[in-house]
Amino acid sequence: MDMPAVTLPAAVTDTIQSWSTESPVLDLSDRLGVVKETWDLQTFSELQEGKVAVPDEVINDTLAKAIDDSERVKELKIESLENHQLKITAVTAKSGKIEMLCQVEKFEHDKDHSVVKLKAMSKKLPERPMMSWIFSRISLSLATKLVGHIDPGKGLNMEFNGNEITVDFHQALYQSAAGSVQLFGYRPLDYLTVYSATPNKGYVEFQTNMALPDNIKEIIQNSLQLAQNS
Repeated sequence: MDMPAVTLPAAVTDTIQSWSTESPVLDLSDRLGVVKETWDLQTFSELQEGKVAVPDEVINDTLAKAIDDSERVKELKIESLENHQLKITAVTAKSGKIEMLCQVEKFEHDKDHSVVKLKAMSKKLPERPMMSWIFSRISLSLATKLVGHIDPGKGLNMEFNGNEITVDFHQALYQSAAGSVQLFGYRPLDYLTVYSATPNKGYVEFQTNMALPDNIKEIIQNSLQLAQNS
């Protein structure tokens, strides 16, 4: 389907003239198409307002897709609790049903780093390879609504410290579609900051900031508005 025309501010049309026609880059419609796959209008507005609430159902839909072809994990879901903890339930081929309580110790993203640290509160934990697999998928699913789909095979660094696991997904993020796209010299994810993630009953709340120039925000908002109305 052809994308509707987008009216560009003069400052942006000036920037277009500086593009190198020799570079194998996506055209504007393709670039904005990636943006539309990453955010809807409401999410982009909330990122700018500084607070994004992601329901458990959305996170669990992402988790269901993440384990779709897994032979080791048959079910994986989270439940956000009133005491700011996550309840993780997994059904594995080897160990059967596993339930864990965990805290989100850290969730941060900016142009230089993208890190999630989870701490398991349960005394009985699955073996380390399984715990690593589960926590990596949980971390990426928490991030999906904010930064789009991330392929764990593109480079995750994980560090264990007792019952804590830190997942560095910066490399994988910047190899994703959203991490690779640029609009007039601006990479949107470079201008997104995520400060924290706090579970509440039924949803996870993220503290954010979107520092893109106003003219680039306007282009994105216009595109997302057109997509919403089409």
